[in-house]
Amino acid sequence: MNTHRCLLLVLVALITVQSVKSADKAAPAAKETVVLQRVSVPGTDREMGMGIAEFPPNSAKPRQKAAGPEVLYVVEGEVAVQIKGQPAKVFRAGETFQLPADVVHRTTAGSAGAKIVATWVYVPGKQFNFPVPN
Repeated sequence: MNTHRCLLLVLVALITVQSVKSADKAAPAAKETVVLQRVSVPGTDREMGMGIAEFPPNSAKPRQKAAGPEVLYVVEGEVAVQIKGQPAKVFRAGETFQLPADVVHRTTAGSAGAKIVATWVYVPGKQFNFPVPN
């Protein structure tokens, strides 16, 4: 009888440990944005950038904020964009969305992954994306 209880406790402990490990797993990281072009904005100290952001299935970029505004176009798949203090919004292929400067956000791809064309305005030589801890 004690052996059965001991085995049951071990089994429950193993299941609990596996559940905790599964809950702690973060979404896989998205790939770094590939910069396609940078051009000067005449009459300013700023440049515009354009790039491709690829997201493997269910991947995410960490919580961050950007120093400048961004305009994004979903080429393939879908992404959920969660801006701090707001519910996540889903954007699908063919849709665009904007992210103002200094807004904390997290972008997560759907089960098929996603590809996004991103454009942004920044000051050359200065950091653009800033990680934001949970």
